[in-house]
Amino acid sequence: MGVLVLTVCLAAVWLCGSVPAGAAPGRLEPLPLRSVTVDDAFWSPMLDLWTQVTLTDSLDKFERDGALRNFEKVRDGVRDGEHAGPPWYDGLIYEMIRGCADFLARRPDARLQARLDAIIDRVSAAAAADPDGYLMTWTQLKEPTHRFGMNGGDDNWQHEIYNLGAMVEAGVHYYRATGRTTLLRTAVRLTGYVTRTVGPPPRANVIPGHSIAEEALVELWTLFRDDPGLAARLGAPVEADAVLRLSEWFIEARGHTEGRKSFGAYGQDHKPVFEQASIEGHAVRASLMAAGVAALARANGRAEYAETASRLYRSMVERRMYVTGGLGAIAGHEGFGQDYELPNNGYLETCAAVGSAFFCRRMNLLTGDAGPMDELERAVYNGAICGVSLSGDRYSYVNPLEYGRDHKRWEWHGCPCCPPMLAKLVGAVPGWIYARDTDGLAVNLFIGSRATVELGGVETAVALSTRYPWEGGVTLKVDPARPATWTLRMRTPAWARPSGPADLYRSSFRGAITVRVNGEPVARPRIERGYLTLRRTWSAGDVVTVDFPMPVRRLHARPEVKACQGRVALARGPIIYAVEAVDGQAPPSGLWLPEREAVRASFEPDLLGGVTVLRTRARTRAGAGMRPLVAEVMAVPYYTYGNRGAADMAVWLREEAPAP
Repeated sequence: MGVLVLTVCLAAVWLCGSVPAGAAPGRLEPLPLRSVTVDDAFWSPMLDLWTQVTLTDSLDKFERDGALRNFEKVRDGVRDGEHAGPPWYDGLIYEMIRGCADFLARRPDARLQARLDAIIDRVSAAAAADPDGYLMTWTQLKEPTHRFGMNGGDDNWQHEIYNLGAMVEAGVHYYRATGRTTLLRTAVRLTGYVTRTVGPPPRANVIPGHSIAEEALVELWTLFRDDPGLAARLGAPVEADAVLRLSEWFIEARGHTEGRKSFGAYGQDHKPVFEQASIEGHAVRASLMAAGVAALARANGRAEYAETASRLYRSMVERRMYVTGGLGAIAGHEGFGQDYELPNNGYLETCAAVGSAFFCRRMNLLTGDAGPMDELERAVYNGAICGVSLSGDRYSYVNPLEYGRDHKRWEWHGCPCCPPMLAKLVGAVPGWIYARDTDGLAVNLFIGSRATVELGGVETAVALSTRYPWEGGVTLKVDPARPATWTLRMRTPAWARPSGPADLYRSSFRGAITVRVNGEPVARPRIERGYLTLRRTWSAGDVVTVDFPMPVRRLHARPEVKACQGRVALARGPIIYAVEAVDGQAPPSGLWLPEREAVRASFEPDLLGGVTVLRTRARTRAGAGMRPLVAEVMAVPYYTYGNRGAADMAVWLREEAPAP
């Protein structure tokens, strides 16, 4: 009887999930990555470092570890039962290609492209060795009878659907960056095989052991939608709507475990997704699945997808997110605990902060609200870019908010999933600065940049200049080819507003945003959905200046967050700060910051690549029974932690004196 129910329910899902003709697009549309040029004091040096050091370093280490030899062995028919790295090594290579592709879209690099082409040639040759285009090197070399985790296999370990999604992502992004179709053709062929294999009976009930395919398949569907002739040019063995239905299957078959192993809450499989009340399980898998739900909501226009994405988003940001934007409190399953369970020594995997950012980006595009970009900014500037050292070649898997001297960055890891995820994130950031809708332009991130976009029916150049995140002044110059009427929306950051009732972290913010157009103050700037909104007829040379005051803020967690009671975190603008016991500073565990002590901010151009630091006086005890002593304390941006040697570190410091 259970099989019959599964057949009826999920067959209905497969049929109903097709996209209706003329389905409405999401509220916001991203600008093409290649249309945005970054020229920014904070981001440009980092992007250059990651281009010149991090991408090459990661590719070198993957090659050293044998990740590419796996493809060669499959290509050559070698079946010796040996495989370099974990089952998901294929996917990590694809994720590196996707990240590198976005860097190439921003700035062509012949050497990097030639290297990627050589890798892609090995991948495509390995796929061509199978009559169906099937390519999963771990399964082919070690467990050839367990395709897609079937026949006694386990995709929770094999990661085959993850590998598929990562290949699709890489193929789409590399095509957009270079126009080359080799990897895209390989990914489309594999996708066609999966659509013939997976789905309602008599196809197999398979869902991802690790999410990524859900969002990736929406990207492929979008590519086919935007270029209707592309599928035919590729000789694609799959229709565009079938690609979207496969993505929907990977969401809607969860919780329907007849005929397969359940992945439980760990794999977001404990109940049907539309019935899941909170974000659960492995934090990376959960955030990437949620990103897929939001992407599908925007693509298929179905209310249950939008409602579920919104519910999971609120669960994440209102009850389960760290002050740095990190996710995942519990090391045992690399995932979420209960609501408000946010210990300061929590797990906080770099990949989870990246997954959070991708989910938030999808929510911004879906809803047109600025709030998700506030949370994306929190994650990017704090919980994500901390995953790579300032030298560009040392990495961190976990990023707790307090640790001892034994916590160090690593040169490489047995599961080096974080460098590719980070490459994808920072490669994508330039494309997240702006978005557009039918009525105008949204400025989502404050990164010095230039872009050209059609607004009000007129080609318009925009140029944003700022010293964000160290200063709050933002200037946008608008140059339309001729006067045009449209609406400018500039995000008003959550950190620059008083705390709201749903905020997990309460801020001591004081100040007022000032806005000028061509030097004239805007008396009552209108705020809609988190955006400062200016509608007018724009002419060449118009200039909008916005000043977001940047006082040092003291943050306090909601009372439900037991780990942070009696403690304070310091922030300024989007940056969260940490105290490290270096240069003679006392360990942060022995400090407390009285509320009355002033905190001073100053920019240090020669420290940690140029950062604003915070200085204050803290109290410490010299010994049992002695009066507290005053100590000068310097706090540095959290993302720079661990770059001055091994030392104790903490974000949340005592605000009340410890018991004698």
